[in-house]
Amino acid sequence: MLIVLFSFAYIFAVSLCTGFLVNTLLKKLIPVPDSGSLGITGFVVTGLVTMSVYAEVFSIFYRIGFLCHLIMLAVAVFGAVYCRTRIKSLLSDALSSLSREGTKAAVFAAVIIAAAFFTSRGSFHTDTGIYHAQAIRILEEVGVLRGLGNLQLHFAYNSAYLPLCALFTMSFLGIDALHTMTGFFMALFCIYASGGLWEFGRHERHGGDFSRIAILIYALTNMTGLQSPATDYGTMFMTLYILSAFICYAEEKIVLMKDSDKDIAFYGYLAVLSIFTVSMKLSAAALVLISLLPLVMLVRTKKWKELSLFLLIGFLSFLPYMVRNVIISGYLFYPVGAIDIFDVVWKIPAEYMKNDADQIKVWGRCLYDVGRADDAISSWLPLWWDEKQHYEKMLIYSQFVGFILVLINLFYRIREKKIKAPVVLFYATIFLNLAMWFFTAPFIRYGLAFLLLLPLCAIGDTCDILVRKKSIAIAVLSALILINFCSWIDDYFMDSAVFVKHYLAGNYVFPLPFERGNMYEYDMDSLTVYVAGPDEVNSYYSFPGSCYGDMVEKTELIGDDLKGGFKAK
Repeated sequence: MLIVLFSFAYIFAVSLCTGFLVNTLLKKLIPVPDSGSLGITGFVVTGLVTMSVYAEVFSIFYRIGFLCHLIMLAVAVFGAVYCRTRIKSLLSDALSSLSREGTKAAVFAAVIIAAAFFTSRGSFHTDTGIYHAQAIRILEEVGVLRGLGNLQLHFAYNSAYLPLCALFTMSFLGIDALHTMTGFFMALFCIYASGGLWEFGRHERHGGDFSRIAILIYALTNMTGLQSPATDYGTMFMTLYILSAFICYAEEKIVLMKDSDKDIAFYGYLAVLSIFTVSMKLSAAALVLISLLPLVMLVRTKKWKELSLFLLIGFLSFLPYMVRNVIISGYLFYPVGAIDIFDVVWKIPAEYMKNDADQIKVWGRCLYDVGRADDAISSWLPLWWDEKQHYEKMLIYSQFVGFILVLINLFYRIREKKIKAPVVLFYATIFLNLAMWFFTAPFIRYGLAFLLLLPLCAIGDTCDILVRKKSIAIAVLSALILINFCSWIDDYFMDSAVFVKHYLAGNYVFPLPFERGNMYEYDMDSLTVYVAGPDEVNSYYSFPGSCYGDMVEKTELIGDDLKGGFKAK
């Protein structure tokens, strides 16, 4: 746990300095958010995104090890020196504020300690044992491998989050690889949410406040999984932050000029983040809808140079992801066969790719049979619903109630001529993402950020109407949503309580290492490949490894050694 706290502090310092440097450099080219709009969280996120893209690019040419980390650290140190006045000012203001508000400081400290506690112990997410840990090890040892998806299809689920995690495992120091990034995300965004809620009474509208509550509920939901470098968790935390920052700025910031540089800077910043987030997990693709707002602003003000630069920055943040996709799988987007433009020797066979895509779909729909991938909604919906737990059904119920509240809110805002385009776009983005989630692979965890935001923000945005109009209908609908959420919160609060009871002792200095699993050796053209036993734990400590012996048997080396990559036999 102590090592986890040191890791949090280190990630924070490096991210903050890198974020300030990037913000300062971009300021010479495009409008960028100021310190008041971004806050410490915004600068840290800028640093995290920059380092993720950097690690992705580096992995294409070399492994993510000591050299990669050293270059990153040198850039961060340069940023600390070059931006020292601004960094000192922002940190001084934050510390001064906390010294005046002891309760707030205590809450922040409790969040950090809770994050460190849960990150340092427990059992790992199933997918971490299947491929997250092994993918990180491969990045550390060789970087991106051609045709790696042939060794195990899960490796083709490319994500910008894993190179970021690999960048901070610190395994080059000769210690057990750290897996603290998800815990850091939790601490960072929960402090952001708590700090914003501290100003609840000063806000005229509360859609933003309830988006912050959604972040806290998501953190509670996944508290026992913070030790896992799971791509779902990182993506959902980023999604929640982006949408929360979007709605908070739209409802809480006072901007005097229409389409001002300040508006363009902040919404443009979030647009770039949304594009990057898709590279963390393809299921967040519809999040980029929020990019329409700064796009329209730039076109309307005829700022063609700035528009071009924003588009270029967004493209460059996404480009390494596409390049890595082609190297790993032979596809621009795996497992999407609609865009099939590459013919390379290491390409995953089309039948494998289609089977994999169908498996994701049928498991999400609770069908468990790839032969039923094309079943009509009337066929799979009852089965999907029957397999949902009570608290999950309550969450689904709240979506319908939330939708009604959104319509009521829209009616009043139009009638009072207080409608805001960013708020409309915010809900449109949520609706589109929920539709995409439901009709592709409706695992609750894949769409949880949007499932939390819709009903909660709907309550927040109708709060002032409820007070002004004394509407019984709005009160009843809001109460229904809150009752539904009580079931969700109670279930995961009890999970966390049981977790604490079982894992209270131990790991107060060093965090729990990755699972070792039971691996056996397989000879592939004189290369030893490790295959997981019945426990299906693809151990970080056995490299290269696969969970599935049948996949390994269908794969061969492209060249004479591992660095040449893999291809299907």
